[in-house]
Amino acid sequence: MAYLRAASFSFATLVLASGLAFPQSHSSASFPSVNSNEIPEGKTVLIRLAHRIETNTARPGQHFKASLAEDLIAPNGNMIPRGSPIRGHISRSSQGVHPRLLLSFDGIESQRGWEPLIASVTGVPGEHGVKDDEDGSIEAASHQSKSSSDIDEPRSPWSRIGGVANFFADHSVRLEKGAILEIRLDHALQLARR
Repeated sequence: MAYLRAASFSFATLVLASGLAFPQSHSSASFPSVNSNEIPEGKTVLIRLAHRIETNTARPGQHFKASLAEDLIAPNGNMIPRGSPIRGHISRSSQGVHPRLLLSFDGIESQRGWEPLIASVTGVPGEHGVKDDEDGSIEAASHQSKSSSDIDEPRSPWSRIGGVANFFADHSVRLEKGAILEIRLDHALQLARR
């Protein structure tokens, strides 16, 4: 009797295990893990500013326009072409010795209309006077660099005047019309199907 009970228990376990394994392998084959019609999160793309933005005049909430500087292509071949308009607004603008500018993106125009665009600035290629920060803000690059020879040699009175003049110099972040920004998608962008 114990032998029959053990055999039926083994048979039931085998049937349940094979029955549970089949739907799992079947479901993974029918639902692909990557949607080929979306631009994935983390994708970087270049955009071009439509007008000048600078910390001296920028105010939080102020809107700006830009356009794609390159095609944005999904794995299935659908794309948002270069030149497509982008809308955004200034989230933060601070002045002073360490000025910063934080840009937020509102939308991008695709074939089916305006799509939400959630992205962060990751770089300002070609601009040596500005740099990007870890939080996605753009700040003025530091112009003061000390070499080992500057540290070892005594400073002249004229170098102190240069330091004071640098303190009172115009500290601002200035992005000219046509400036290129590199942005990273912080959320996947769904494109219209062909």
